[in-house]
Amino acid sequence: MKTLVTTTSIALLLSLNLMAENIDGTLAVDSHNKLTSVQQSTANTNNTLSAGLDDAGDSMKTTVPATATPVSTSDSDGVAGPFVGIELNGVLASDSEGVSASGVSYGLRFGAQNLDWRTMAILERFSNSGESNSYTRGLLQLDYFFLGMDNLMIDTYGIRPYAGLNAGLLSFDTPNSGSSNSLTYGAQLGATMSVSHNVDFDLGYKYNLSTDDNIGHTSGISMGLNYKY
Repeated sequence: MKTLVTTTSIALLLSLNLMAENIDGTLAVDSHNKLTSVQQSTANTNNTLSAGLDDAGDSMKTTVPATATPVSTSDSDGVAGPFVGIELNGVLASDSEGVSASGVSYGLRFGAQNLDWRTMAILERFSNSGESNSYTRGLLQLDYFFLGMDNLMIDTYGIRPYAGLNAGLLSFDTPNSGSSNSLTYGAQLGATMSVSHNVDFDLGYKYNLSTDDNIGHTSGISMGLNYKY
């Protein structure tokens, strides 16, 4: 009887030991499999995110240009910049006593302009062969183009009206009193018209006063051609 009990006890202990080993092995395998599955899922997620970011980067590289497109400045083409020119004026000059002399003056001009303003230096010579009166005048002229670039006249015909002021020096010669120098100042009103991309035609009216009694004031119509470079 004792032998049977002992044998039964040994068998039971062996069975319990085997069951424990199987449970431990099963748990270990399950844990290993679950960990491997989680690692694979994480790797797949990372690969998916990485692929998405790479695709987005490639898309951005494809759609975004390497360099920015420069802003167009076509509105100022053929308008802004320095220029040189010539002019011809029909002049009526009067002294302080109301004696007048008419004639023609011619001169050179140079300056610069932008969309709104123009500055110009003028050197001109006036002569009247009948009266033997003449003068040489140097002026600094400032003009304002008072219509914008989107105006119909400018867009269609290239006409730019202006108004401005001027001041300078005048050297006057007469057969009776000889030569004298004076200051001169005045105003002008006119318009320019584009003849070509580089050439403007200028038509205006100019009125000037003088500090010398020999020539109280001058007025006249001026025509000019300006070459822009």
